[in-house]
Amino acid sequence: MRNLLWIVFILGVTACQPVTLQHRDGPVPVVLRVDDAAYWLEEWHQVIALPEDQLALSLKARETEFTESPTPRSTMRLALLLTEGPRSVRNQSRALTLLEEFDTGQASDSEKALAALLKQIIAEQQWSNYEVIKLNRKLNDSRTRIEELENQLQELTNIEQNIQQRELPGSTKEP
Repeated sequence: MRNLLWIVFILGVTACQPVTLQHRDGPVPVVLRVDDAAYWLEEWHQVIALPEDQLALSLKARETEFTESPTPRSTMRLALLLTEGPRSVRNQSRALTLLEEFDTGQASDSEKALAALLKQIIAEQQWSNYEVIKLNRKLNDSRTRIEELENQLQELTNIEQNIQQRELPGSTKEP
């Protein structure tokens, strides 16, 4: 029982430690309040559950909100939709532009953390898209090479059959 109390105590103490996000420019120490993180999770869940017509309206509303008042919160709301929204509204290059122009001086810790996370998501997806393109190119090269080898094999088979057909009449004349 005493060991269990120590484990609970240690878990409680470690849960109170600041969160550190790994970013391509180095670690970004961030202290988040649970309600801030919950806000962004709720925001994302609301977006992915919207039907297509409401999704388009939501995008227009967020673009208008951002244009009229480019606060960190309106920027993150738009960037979140453009980065991880359904395919019909996703525009990661525009989201990356928003995130690169994002003013972290006015942003809360949760907005900074979300910006770092969205940048990382976009970078990883761009990398994976690049890798898929590379693999598709290799696959096409391999298919082309296979066709060339199959054609060579067929030509060699034809040559061998021609040689065998020439030898058959010649072999019957000698005996």
